Amino acid sequence: MRGPRGNWVLTVAALALVAGVSAACSSPSSSSSTTTTTTSATTATTSGGSSSSSAPGVSKTQIDVATISSKTGPLAGYFDGISPGMNAYFQMINAKGGINGRKIVITADLDDGGSPTQFTQQVHTAIDQDHVFAVGVASAWFTPNYFVATNTPTYGYNVSSNWETAPNLFAAGGSTQFYSPGVPSLAHVIKATGSKSVAVISYGQSIAASYDACNAFATQLKAAGYNISFVDVSAQLSGAYASDVQRMQQAGSDMLVSCMEGSDDITLARDIQQYGLKIKQVWFNGYDQTLLNQYSSVMQGVYINLNGNVPFEAGTAPKYGNTYPGMKQYLAAMKKYEPAFIYNGVAFQGWQSAALLAQGIQAAGANLTQAAVVNATNKITDFSGGGVSTPVNWTVSHTSFTEPNCTANVQVQGTTFVPVLATGKQVFVCVGPNARNPVPVTPPVGTPGA
Repeated sequence: MRGPRGNWVLTVAALALVAGVSAACSSPSSSSSTTTTTTSATTATTSGGSSSSSAPGVSKTQIDVATISSKTGPLAGYFDGISPGMNAYFQMINAKGGINGRKIVITADLDDGGSPTQFTQQVHTAIDQDHVFAVGVASAWFTPNYFVATNTPTYGYNVSSNWETAPNLFAAGGSTQFYSPGVPSLAHVIKATGSKSVAVISYGQSIAASYDACNAFATQLKAAGYNISFVDVSAQLSGAYASDVQRMQQAGSDMLVSCMEGSDDITLARDIQQYGLKIKQVWFNGYDQTLLNQYSSVMQGVYINLNGNVPFEAGTAPKYGNTYPGMKQYLAAMKKYEPAFIYNGVAFQGWQSAALLAQGIQAAGANLTQAAVVNATNKITDFSGGGVSTPVNWTVSHTSFTEPNCTANVQVQGTTFVPVLATGKQVFVCVGPNARNPVPVTPPVGTPGA
């Protein structure tokens, strides 16, 4: 969990593959894998017209952006959504004239092939060869060095602490990785569901995204006075979990918190069902309609923590009406421009990344340089991706986080995910830092639905 929101859970399985992939991946091709996206020749204009700029990747009518992700290779299924998400946002604003007469265009959609060497090559391709203005990244191999050295505005999907500190690195939701802010929110779920005896399970330390989170949850919840009746923070990826279920049963656990990835959560849920264990389940992964369609029989009643992201259902369920126009806008644009990636979690990160770049360009005004965009972005205190997430304060989000922490939860009911635990049309529950007494507080200004 990172700051006001976090997406570590989407990377658990991907990061688990990294050790094996680094030894097994082939050497990169001698030629880089690049595709180019072009727009129509229509010049984007707005009131005042465009200003001159000597910045790389900027012409009178266009701003060039590159994306780097694992489009092929064993990690492709986990990281291939960044470009579609960014492209859909850019296409949407370009259709309205762009920003100050310029359209924002992905001119280089680069593939790292799941290889750290090829990732480094593509970074240099984007910056030194294609001379782009900004870069969007979704890769297990992200390293910040050259992005920082060139002060290139860089956006994307946070899978490591490599995004922290540098002022030009903007991971979706905040560039830090913190788990403590999520403890009071998890405590609220425990109390709201009437749970008394909590079990916690994660992978071992070799999969830090899983281990660090659940180890922190177990340790800090116990310190706050909760009955942590069972802990396994050394579970195996794609393992067998029957013994864990039996031990939970013996311990009298009535709530399970899982930091494993979706397919292993399904295996665990099957064992729970087989042994007749009556236990509530909270997952940090598995918000996937395809997964639910296939395994709805074992997912019934499961709670899934979405942290600071607005659930997709808030943009479609009649109950919410027009309360979440940002989500409606996201769904409509993705359906129009990138329909295969509508419910892709990394595409959702790409959308937010593109929105932040666009807002930074807008805020920089006539002084369109990379440094100006970085400086302007770091003055934004309430970024919500156009209303799809809780606000991110970029004056602190390179090194810290803001409170209260606001979390959305959905529960599996039949074949759908239903937002729960919040009141009225609000999908978020915001709580302060007191895990012992996680009382909901008023959502901060700028919170969608507030």
